[in-house]
Amino acid sequence: MAEGIEYATDLPHTISFAITYRNRINSFNELPEDKRPPRDLWDKPYKLKLFLDEVFDNKSSSTKYVDYDPSEVE
Repeated sequence: MAEGIEYATDLPHTISFAITYRNRINSFNELPEDKRPPRDLWDKPYKLKLFLDEVFDNKSSSTKYVDYDPSEVE
């Protein structure tokens, strides 16, 4: 980098944003495929946090069951 620039935050905003955004994408790609957030959530922090909280919640099981009455099945 240029002299006097030690961190990406020292760069102009657009360049700094592009570098940090790329780092975020790279970190998503390091996750297992079933835990990666969908692309439409990448730039929506609140929805992304909800998604990641749900995916990495160890208390809930990943299998969801639906109750049904066998007499209703054709």
